[in-house]
Amino acid sequence: MQAAKKLVLVNEFDREYERLQRPADAVAKTSQSLQLSDTLRDNSIADDRKVREYVAPLHRYLNVRKEVPAEPNVEPHFAPSQAQAPAAPRRRRRKHPAWTPY
Repeated sequence: MQAAKKLVLVNEFDREYERLQRPADAVAKTSQSLQLSDTLRDNSIADDRKVREYVAPLHRYLNVRKEVPAEPNVEPHFAPSQAQAPAAPRRRRRKHPAWTPY
């Protein structure tokens, strides 16, 4: 019996949707983990400089949160109307003497 070949149709939008549905912390940790590995494998950098370049991404890697911090609830602040607050007294303008020719 001949081996049958199967043809499966896959929608490209489904693949993109699945990629977008991955948790943000997993995506961030994956890219940062690869960056850390690349830093350690790079032999062209001196060890002391390699340590400095490794520490900053390591802190970012360790501080990735699973939940997104909530935005603070901000109430709108509207200027008070004329009835609520007394108006500041107006300052009078000084009258300057008119300019006269010689």
